[in-house]
Amino acid sequence: MNSLSGQFSIQVGKKKYQCHLSMNAFRLMCERKSISLAEMQQQLAQNPLSAVPQVLHAGLLTHCFFHNKPIDDLPEFEYFAARVLDTPDDLEKYAEHIRVAFEGEQKRDEDPEEGNE
Repeated sequence: MNSLSGQFSIQVGKKKYQCHLSMNAFRLMCERKSISLAEMQQQLAQNPLSAVPQVLHAGLLTHCFFHNKPIDDLPEFEYFAARVLDTPDDLEKYAEHIRVAFEGEQKRDEDPEEGNE
């Protein structure tokens, strides 16, 4: 994982997808759920079983948008969530990726001179 930009791959069945957790991914989730960024953080803490797959799926979309790739090849959300939540270890691993990416985004917002190097 590139922890400064929140980029990593996610195995879904036999296929790997690239996930790009950035402020855009967080924006996508917030807009789709009609919640604020603070509410998204609350949901991640209070209901990770629901929130983690949603954020990760927004990260898949962001990767496609960032690289101008079609989103039609992405897995349907419920299938994706079932695969991502296959084991408790998966949930913990991806929740940690989200936490690290979110902290990296906050740091870049606070210190614009630092970022992806």
